[in-house]
Amino acid sequence: MLTNITLATLNIFLSLVFGAIALVIVSISFPDTFAAILNGAEWVEQALGNTGLENRYNNWVRFLIGEEQLTFMLFTIIMRVIFAVVVTFGRRMFGAA
Repeated sequence: MLTNITLATLNIFLSLVFGAIALVIVSISFPDTFAAILNGAEWVEQALGNTGLENRYNNWVRFLIGEEQLTFMLFTIIMRVIFAVVVTFGRRMFGAA
């Protein structure tokens, strides 16, 4: 059980670090792709910010979900999936359950 907790914690930490690194690499190496990602995040931000909720709820949605947060969240989720696949593949290759 401790191994699972450790791996989950390591996955979260490494996905944040490598997500930030991947964000920087993509923004420098592929500026057009990064611009498209930012445009998509802006669209999601507009869609979530204009849901017709009461202002007491909608203000929090608009405050907490910005295009920068959505973009970083995308890279972090991609890294978490990559790490999960790598760990699963590694466990199967080396016989760990």
